[in-house]
Amino acid sequence: MTTVSATGNTGTTTSSSNAVSGNGAASLSFKDYISLLTTQLKYQDPTAPTDNSQMVAQMAQFSTLSGISQLNNTSSAISSQLGSLSDLSASVSNISTKLDALIAAQKSSGTGSTTA
Repeated sequence: MTTVSATGNTGTTTSSSNAVSGNGAASLSFKDYISLLTTQLKYQDPTAPTDNSQMVAQMAQFSTLSGISQLNNTSSAISSQLGSLSDLSASVSNISTKLDALIAAQKSSGTGSTTA
């Protein structure tokens, strides 16, 4: 966890990031982003405002984070659908094997109808 303390009008802000267990990446929601943004604006020095390029970079990073999160959700959905498709394929294969065995049994017993 990283913490930066606010110290008057020096432009520093109070923020913290929560580490996600496993991959060590920071996890921030939109609410967290807005909270950080308003805190940053609250403590910035009016005579030396935050550089526009830094603000745009922060917004771009949040947008990228949001896109990655949506991509992760989409890939999880695709993965679960592929798992279902795999299960369906195994079922079809099992049915096909049973049907082949039934046809072979009918042919060997002579009870099946033959067409010429």
